[in-house]
Amino acid sequence: MNVHTSIATRPPDTAAPPLAPAPFVELREVYKSYGEHLVVMDGLSLDMQADDRLVIIGPSGSGKSSLLRCMMGLEGIQGGEIQFQGRSYMRPSKSAAQPVLDRALQRQIGMVFQHYTLFPHLSVLGNLILAPMKSAGMSKRDATERARAYLARLGLESKLHAYPSQLSGGQKQRVAIARALMLEPRLMLFDEVTSALDPEMVVEVQNVMLQLAEQKMAMIIVTHDMHFARDIATRVIFCANGSIVEQGPPAQLFRQPRESRTREFLEKVLHLD
Repeated sequence: MNVHTSIATRPPDTAAPPLAPAPFVELREVYKSYGEHLVVMDGLSLDMQADDRLVIIGPSGSGKSSLLRCMMGLEGIQGGEIQFQGRSYMRPSKSAAQPVLDRALQRQIGMVFQHYTLFPHLSVLGNLILAPMKSAGMSKRDATERARAYLARLGLESKLHAYPSQLSGGQKQRVAIARALMLEPRLMLFDEVTSALDPEMVVEVQNVMLQLAEQKMAMIIVTHDMHFARDIATRVIFCANGSIVEQGPPAQLFRQPRESRTREFLEKVLHLD
C-alpha cells in the first residue's frame, strides 16, 4: 500500500523584528567650546538606556565635567542636540549662556558636585526641603516627611537639624545626594563626588551610589577612581580631546583596551596585565 505523506511547512515569519528601545539619553554631534581655543566637546555623540550606569573617564580637560554641566542645563552648547526620554532637551541658541532648554525635563535630572554645594546657613532639613517647596510646590509637611525618609535611608536621620559645618565630608556628600533625590529624578549625575574625601569617607559615599545602582537608577558618573568605575558601570567611556576614544563594558575596557590612547591612559592609573 502506498502511503503518501506530506510534511507541513511553517509559513515564513513575516513579523518585523522588535524595535530597539529609544535611547533614554542621546547626544547628537554636540559641540562646546570656551572661546576659540578650548574645545571640550567636538562633535560628541553617545546614548544610554534607562538602566545604564555610564562612567566617564579621561585626562583633565577632556570635557567630562562639561558634559555633566550641559546635561544639568547649567551650561549651553554651540552645536548638536541633547535628547532626554525621546524629547529634545537642549539645543543651541544665539546666546550660548541661554540655550533652548526644556525646563520640565531638567527637573527630572539631579546632580551632585565635587564640593557639596550645600547652603551653609540652612540646616540639613532646610537644604533638603528648599527645592521641593520652591520648584515643585510641595508642602513643608510632605517635604519634611520625604527628607526624613531619605536621611534614614542614608544613615543620617540624626543629622536632620545639624548644619553643614557640623558634618564630616562624607556626611556632607551624602546629604548632597539626598538633596538631589528629593525631586525624585529619573537621571542622576555625579561629578567627582569622592575626590575631595578621605579614604574612609569615600567608602561611605560609594556605598550609597552602589545602593542606587542596585535600584536601577540611571546614572552618569565622572570619576578618577578606576576600581569604583569597574564596580558600578554598565559601560565605561574614555574621552580625550573632546571626543570619545573608546567605550565598552568595564571588564573589556580595563583589561583589553582596543585603542592605544586608552591603554596609555590606563597604564598611568591602573596596572594592566
